[in-house]
Amino acid sequence: MLAALAWLGTSQTAVAAPEATEHELHTAQCVAALETNTEDLAAQVKAGRADLQPELLSRLKYGAAFIGDAYLQGERDEAHAQALLKAALAAQNALSAAELFARQSECATEGGHLLAKADFLSRALVSHVAQRRMKKLLEG
Repeated sequence: MLAALAWLGTSQTAVAAPEATEHELHTAQCVAALETNTEDLAAQVKAGRADLQPELLSRLKYGAAFIGDAYLQGERDEAHAQALLKAALAAQNALSAAELFARQSECATEGGHLLAKADFLSRALVSHVAQRRMKKLLEG
C-alpha cells in the first residue's frame, strides 16, 4: 500500500490522464479532492486552529483508505497512479468552489465507508500513514 501512496502537490498545467478504469479515475479524483482539502485544513491548523486537527487526520485517513483500496484491488502501478492523480488535481481547477466542496464531502463520506469496512491491520496501516502525513504537513 505504501508504494501506491501518491501524494502530489497541485499542478498549474493541464495534464492528460492516461488510460484508466472508471475505478482508477474515481480514486484519483477523490484522492485529489481530499488532498486539496487536507492542505487547506493543515494551513488553518498551522494558523492556530488546533480544533481542526481531528478533521485533518480524518481526511488524511480517508485519502489513504482510497489508496489502500485501490492497491488491494490490484492497482499497483505507482507511476500510473501518480499520473492519474496529477491529472485529477489539474482537472479539479475547473470546478467551482461549490462543486469542489461537494466532491470533497462525498469523497470523505466514501473514504469513511472504505475505512469502516477495512480489516484491523489495514485500518492500523492507514492510521499510521495518515499520522505521518499530518506530521509532515504541520511541520512543513
